Amino acid sequence: MITFDLLAALVAGLAGTIAMTAMMRGATAMGMTKMPSMALIQGTMFTADRDKANRIGFLTHVVMMGTIVFGIGYAALFTAFDDVSLLTGALVGLGHGIVAGLAMAMMGSMHPRMIAPTPTTQAQGDVLILAGGETTLIEPGLFAWNYGPMTPVGLVMGHVVFGAVVALVYTAIA
Repeated sequence: MITFDLLAALVAGLAGTIAMTAMMRGATAMGMTKMPSMALIQGTMFTADRDKANRIGFLTHVVMMGTIVFGIGYAALFTAFDDVSLLTGALVGLGHGIVAGLAMAMMGSMHPRMIAPTPTTQAQGDVLILAGGETTLIEPGLFAWNYGPMTPVGLVMGHVVFGAVVALVYTAIA
């Protein structure tokens, strides 16, 4: 029987977030996606200043969401399922990725600094617009399709990796 371990949940959530973030940055560096970092996406909900947005976004994405909310949430699911295997982590991550991909379609209607893509921005492949010190993002669309055709696959796979890493780390230290 698996018992919930808060410290293991937090460490596992942080490890999963680091792995997923590294994967996302690698995909961007290889030109597979134009998706801005989640830190920038989340931070620009609070400020148009890019540097401040990245700092705020780091706290919200890495610390609050990845480590605390999803680290604890995944560990709670592992406890409820009484299974903390690699497969369970990957499957929970798959479900999480599908929900996140669907939620991306609504982000433009909630985010104060996102705009719909225009023929000009689409032709140029723009996802980030900087003008007069203000940061504006192109809304991601369903499964973040507006950030490139490989982005939906990467978005889902990133969450699968997150879940697998969280399960592995949680198993190792719980």
